[in-house]
This record gives sequence, C-alpha cells and structure tokens, in this order.
Amino acid sequence: MGNLSKYFYEMTRDKTCRDMLHPGYTCAQAAVIYVKQGTWGAMRHYLPTVVTALLFRMNQWDNPDVWMQAMLQYGRCILAGLPMTAGSFHFFCGFYNLLGRFSAPFFVFVPSFLGGCTCMFLPRSIIRTQGIGLFNTYVEFLIRRMRGKTAEALRVSRLIGTIAFSLMSAAIMPGLQYLDLKNSFWFAHTYDTTKNNNPTPIEAKASSCPHHPDHSCFDHVLKESKRSFYFGCAIWSIKNILPRVLLAFTSPVTFVRTLLSQKDYGLIAFFSCYKAFYESMHCLLIRKTDLTPLARAALAGLVAGIAYRMYPSYVLFTYPISQLVEIYWKVYMKSDLEKPRLVEWIDRLPMAHLVYCFALGMMYHLRVVYPYHTNRICHKVMNIGTTGRSEMLARGYAEIMLGLRD
Repeated sequence: MGNLSKYFYEMTRDKTCRDMLHPGYTCAQAAVIYVKQGTWGAMRHYLPTVVTALLFRMNQWDNPDVWMQAMLQYGRCILAGLPMTAGSFHFFCGFYNLLGRFSAPFFVFVPSFLGGCTCMFLPRSIIRTQGIGLFNTYVEFLIRRMRGKTAEALRVSRLIGTIAFSLMSAAIMPGLQYLDLKNSFWFAHTYDTTKNNNPTPIEAKASSCPHHPDHSCFDHVLKESKRSFYFGCAIWSIKNILPRVLLAFTSPVTFVRTLLSQKDYGLIAFFSCYKAFYESMHCLLIRKTDLTPLARAALAGLVAGIAYRMYPSYVLFTYPISQLVEIYWKVYMKSDLEKPRLVEWIDRLPMAHLVYCFALGMMYHLRVVYPYHTNRICHKVMNIGTTGRSEMLARGYAEIMLGLRD
C-alpha cells in the first residue's frame, strides 16, 4: 500500500485538476459546468425513485395530491442531490488548489464524502434506500477483492451462495419477528403472534391458519405470491424499461428486441418463489407443529432462501448482510442486556446519514481507483448522476497512472 501511494504521488506530482478532470477549462469555467451537468444528472438519477413511489400508489392516481407530493419530492431530491455531484467536483478542485498537489485521501474520498453531507435534505426513505444500496456495493467490492479458496468458491459456486443466502434469510426472519417489523423492506413479512393463541374453528383447521382464518392456505399463498410477482415486475420494468423510454418511441423494434435480450427475468421468479416458499412453510409449521413464532420464522426463512437459486447475483447476496447488521443492532438495543455508554452514544447518531456519506465517498473512490472491482450498476448510476464526469475522472486517473498522458 505504501508503494502504491508513493507511485500515486510520483505520477500526479506535475498534474493539475485541469489535467485530471476538466481539460480545456479553468476551474471557474468548470464550476459552472458542474452545476449545469449536476442539475441534469440529478433529474435523471432521482426520476426512477419518484416513479417507483408512484407505482406503489397506483390505486390513488386519481388523487391530485399524490401527483403533487411526487413532484414536490422530485424537486426536493434535485435540489438536495445537486450539491452531492457538483459539490464533490468543486471540492476536488478546491482541495487541489488549497494543498497545491493531489493527496490520496483528498483525491476522491474526502470530496465525495463532503458532497454527500447534503443528503440530510433528502427524504429519509431515499437516504436509507440509497445508503443501503451504496453500502451493499462496497460489501460486493470486498467480496470481489477477497483471496483464497473459500472466497473463490463463494464467488463461483451457486450452491454455496444459495446455502449462505438461506442461512442469512433464516437469521433475518426471526429478527423481524422479534422486533415486530412488519413494514421493513424484506422479501417476506411476519405476523402478529397474538393471533396464534386464539382458537381456530374446527371447520377451518384443515384449510386455514390463525393469521389468515378467512382464506385457505392455498389461497393465501397464491395471493401473497401474486403480490410479490407484481412487485418483481415493477422492479424489472423500472430497471429495464424506464432507461429506454425514448428508444420505445424512436425505434420500437429495437426497444422490444433489447427487452427480450435481458437476462434478469429470474429476478421476478425470485420475488415470487421466495414469498411462496416462505408462506407455504409457515402455514405447514403453524398447522403441524408447536414451534414458537421465532422458530417458525427461522425455518420458513431458511426454506425461502432457496429462491436465491433463481437469480444468483451480488445485488441480492449483499442485501441480507446489511439487513442483518441493522436488524440485530435493533435486537440488541431492544433486549434487556446492559448497554455500555459508548453503545448508547452510537445509537443516538444519525447512522443512516453517516452510512450514506461514507458509502458515497468510498464508492466514488473505488469507481475511480479500482474500476475493475466495482460492478457495472455502480458505473452506470454514477455516470448518470454525474453526467459522465466520474467516467472522465476515472479515465484521466488511469491514463496518468499508466503513463499514457503527459
């Protein structure tokens, strides 16, 4: 690491921010460009978020307030997101002019971290969602960088990946059951355990469960699976259709061919099968055994995790890792165990904001310095948000480090 830092200082000793980021423009001229491009980048970056929120409220589209709230949230995201991208590049030039040279920590990480501090003005739901996504991408980078036979097997073997995902799923579901977090964004939800103590009518025992006494288990599983199927279709549409809306009007044939060539239909199958496996197993356990709610949730989560085989990907694999950290921190804080003062102090910190800032700074750094270890989704999102500026910085850094730019 020391040799790498020494090489970095040697190669960038006579380079300026103009050489690296804005060739042909002064810092003052580039500052204006950053604002213009940052505005357009924020508009494109936050549009899927607004559309996703509207899809979840489809049954309320006849209400003008729903559209008004969506537009106000969109405007708020653009205004708050602009300093993240434009501000990060302003800090890039500012630190160079202040220090008189490039310093490794102040090259990408610190400017991006400071730019991300304006996330406090974003809606809390977006801070949490995007913060988790950025953190998961960082976890993916660590997995890609791991060396050894175990790490290689984890990256290559779908069987081992499925087993690991199932075990994490089996740990998450009882945590959600213990916390009674019904609205947590996970692939299945828990049920009110107080209903399990209520007697079930004799005529309903053969076909229903205490948590759905009005429906048979088959109808209940089918209903929940349909919901997850529709949700998976919505996510797939946002991921694949929304970025190509203009193509649908300019070249419909190419648009259809592009959609048919996508290989992530397994994502829809994963959402549907996870919910179907979980609900089926939960119904079976509650009718045939006397297990506690926590044990039922764990076993049903273990079986439901097999659905990972439908869509094995880093995006899915890293998500339960961050969920485990968050859920069991809450479990620990809710428990009767004595908490040290340091733990209580940490619990009062705005962790969602801090995670967002750290992960944003780290991912910009990795995107520029280790582009071959960051996934293409990260490349695409950052390229959209910065209107190609992150791509230019990464290319300039690579050319200078390889000695291709004088």
